[in-house]
Amino acid sequence: TFFTWLLISIYQGGALMMIAVWLFDTEFIHVVSIAFTGLVLNELLMVALEIRTWHRWMLWSILGSLAIYIASIWVLPAYFDPSFILSTAFVWKTLVITAVSSVPLYIIKILRRIYAPPAYAKLT
Repeated sequence: TFFTWLLISIYQGGALMMIAVWLFDTEFIHVVSIAFTGLVLNELLMVALEIRTWHRWMLWSILGSLAIYIASIWVLPAYFDPSFILSTAFVWKTLVITAVSSVPLYIIKILRRIYAPPAYAKLT
């Protein structure tokens, strides 16, 4: 389990950084905010996809984490450029980065569940 999560983190970190540098090669000054935003969105998405039993507190914690991150963008203007973050280029490129780093893992998870279901799924 540890090595599985280690490989996942290596893939996601590599995908986040390589695609961020590739998509934002002309705006290299903003790579930190782009990669960090992609990382936060990626981790919140991974948490949401790993939860099996949803509870309202789980939803509130995910939304609260996202709200705190968005608030930190406005509180820390030295690290984030709010005018750049509100641009359409930032939004679509960050969504692409997040999708490339997390969607393939979710597809693999679905395929594993179909072709090698866990024991409890075989009983139902």
